[in-house]
Amino acid sequence: MGYNNLRGTLYMKNNRLFFFTSLLSLCLAGCGGGNHSHPPEEQGPAVFILTGQSNMNGQTSYSNLRNVFTNLDIEDGEVCYEGIPEIRTSYFGVGYGEIYGNAIHASNKTNPLEGQFENTVVGMGSNANNMGPEVGLAYKLRNHASAEKPIYFIKMGISGSGFDQGTPTKGSNGRGAVVNWDIEQDPNLYEDFLKPYVENCLELIKEEADLDPVIKGFIWHQGESDSAPNKIPHYASRFNALVDQVREDFVDYALDYDPENIAVIDALIYDGDDTAWGKQTSQDLNQAKINNAVASTNYYCVNTSMKKEGGAQLGVGSPGGDSMHYNTESSFKLGMLYADAIIDNYLLD
Repeated sequence: MGYNNLRGTLYMKNNRLFFFTSLLSLCLAGCGGGNHSHPPEEQGPAVFILTGQSNMNGQTSYSNLRNVFTNLDIEDGEVCYEGIPEIRTSYFGVGYGEIYGNAIHASNKTNPLEGQFENTVVGMGSNANNMGPEVGLAYKLRNHASAEKPIYFIKMGISGSGFDQGTPTKGSNGRGAVVNWDIEQDPNLYEDFLKPYVENCLELIKEEADLDPVIKGFIWHQGESDSAPNKIPHYASRFNALVDQVREDFVDYALDYDPENIAVIDALIYDGDDTAWGKQTSQDLNQAKINNAVASTNYYCVNTSMKKEGGAQLGVGSPGGDSMHYNTESSFKLGMLYADAIIDNYLLD
């Protein structure tokens, strides 16, 4: 079946009416979509921050991707192997507990936190053989940009990271292996890694584009590490605190200098019966995400669910993934789902 033939539902803030839309629009949406001011003529390039844990980092092999294109009736997918000049990505990915080690896979090989932009291509995952959702996202958004005025992705994926990871473990060099996103903890991934990385990448964009970039969205894929009964009740508040900090710190790059114009695009975690994080807890964590999206402004949550009505049924395992990570087709679809949330909610306007 071709990708565009699949159907789903969209949930909106303060509106429980159901309506049909394409699979790529499977979003649990907060309000605010479509209400942004029209951009000035000389607005700088659009930027999206992509971050989270391993399914954002990209633990998925792309060796099967051409078969995915066939399954989805995609005839021009070869651009994903050639590189997409309309979408430029700086990537930084690292395995669990290795953030101070030598296992960082980044576009800047010498100084990973300084960033470096490249045309988006397969191989920007946890290693050169893997990919994350940036591939499907870039493929879908490429017609909304140009090589002269590209869209920029700033991607940092930290495998195994979460909001409640306890005392950081020590690496071989004696330093803490920071895996906490909770901004109340010290150290934390945001202050020590994501914030300076985004700042450096924004300066690179200014040099490339000769215009100040505009951060359009904060794209998130995380929650597997927090799907435990004692963590789930605190998940939304901890995540919202992180979002508030991002919006505060980068308000100068928000449209009209309004921090709420930096959209949040979240996604449900895998919730099949064979989930490694637990059948009930994955459902409970996803419900916390849904409730947060419904209650929040300019917040969209992609319905990837195997269980919930209208879910895209993204799956883990072979070919390309494993028991905790999306297979190749699902990783590619995830990126396209993120893209449709961007397009359908006018986040590029």
